Amino acid sequence: MLRFAARAAVGLLLVQAVLLGLLVAAQAVPNGPIVRHLAQAVRTGDYGAPYAPDGVGGTADRFTECVVLGYGVSSADDPRSAWFRATGGPRLASCEDGAAQVEALAAGASVVPPATYFRYWSGYSVLTRPVLALTDVPGLRMVVTGLFALAALAAFLALARRAGRAAAFALLLPVAASTNALAMPSTALSHGIALAGAAAGVALTALAARGGWRGAALGAGGAAALFCYVDLLTVPPMSWALCAAAAGLVAHRRRGSLVATLRTVLAAGVAWPVAFGVTWVSRWVVAALVHGPGVFSAIGEVSRFRLDGGDVSQEFGAGLVRNWSAWVDGSATALPVLVAAGALVAVHLVLAVHRHGAAGPAAAAVLAAPALVVPAWYCVLSNHSQIHAFFTYRSLPAAVGVVVAAAVVAAARAPSRSRGAEPARAADPVDAG
Repeated sequence: MLRFAARAAVGLLLVQAVLLGLLVAAQAVPNGPIVRHLAQAVRTGDYGAPYAPDGVGGTADRFTECVVLGYGVSSADDPRSAWFRATGGPRLASCEDGAAQVEALAAGASVVPPATYFRYWSGYSVLTRPVLALTDVPGLRMVVTGLFALAALAAFLALARRAGRAAAFALLLPVAASTNALAMPSTALSHGIALAGAAAGVALTALAARGGWRGAALGAGGAAALFCYVDLLTVPPMSWALCAAAAGLVAHRRRGSLVATLRTVLAAGVAWPVAFGVTWVSRWVVAALVHGPGVFSAIGEVSRFRLDGGDVSQEFGAGLVRNWSAWVDGSATALPVLVAAGALVAVHLVLAVHRHGAAGPAAAAVLAAPALVVPAWYCVLSNHSQIHAFFTYRSLPAAVGVVVAAAVVAAARAPSRSRGAEPARAADPVDAG
């Protein structure tokens, strides 16, 4: 185990170097064509408004989209190198103020934003900057929509193949049916990229979990690094819960052993936050090496605010309560999904007891455990969860999907030659020990 942990740590550090290299390459894309397309978006109204209808009765976060579109944009007289800009992350102001800067840039004015947006990797720029240099904002939204569709399909197929179609539907359908996630790629592309990253992580974890707990840990760790790279703190608990759950579903369907399932869930559930944390801190370390130790002071100040600062409720659990309200009050399908989920869980728990005795509900409990990270996240990041509940709520139906999928798989018949899942093996040296 120690050798595995050491090799995984080395691999994770190498991943950071690759992520940094890609970020520098993204900053090397010329700003001239990007400015032209952003100016066009300002004229057509595709850039400028902080919020917009999401098409399904909710709100699309165009404020964050403005952050993404303006990342790394400056005038031609910017003397800073691609390396300096990649590590510091200059960006235009958001929305209305950003629109004024875009118009000034298009008119030939000098606009050199400060390089202070180093809290996040902003790896979305590896996609957005080259695409935006080639096409306009609507075209970028189409690319993100296609990417999201492919990632979601990959997640479903990977799960359906290894855990069964019923489990795949149960895990993923609550998010699709009771949130605005499907509308995001075309209405708030920054969220579309983050959700595509989460879906790709589920696919990666499901594929890797076939190799036992070690594979599950590597898959979940890779998923966490990818998600941290492209996300702006939108739905981290969704990715965490879904990846750990996917690993457990694959392990239980393949092996049928409660011990192996528990070990796999724990491996994926621990690897995800470790890789996420290492990736995030690596971003800060690189920025501090180039821009000075003040980077950590700035990050510490924002972190304290996001934990429990600001004009929000300081009651324990307030973040969870606010997100629950945002979901059930803001989505017309939330209550029907909850009722259907409750009925499915009850029926499958009865089946689990009938088919497997006490081992059935025990397996369901282990498989459902990853759902707990969602309320825990809301309670720890109380400020952020309350202020941004209009989009952070999406992790709640993901937790519901984890619970339903757990009951479905726990109630399934013995895994040998199960339809929709890979056949079990008598021995698995990778999973041993």
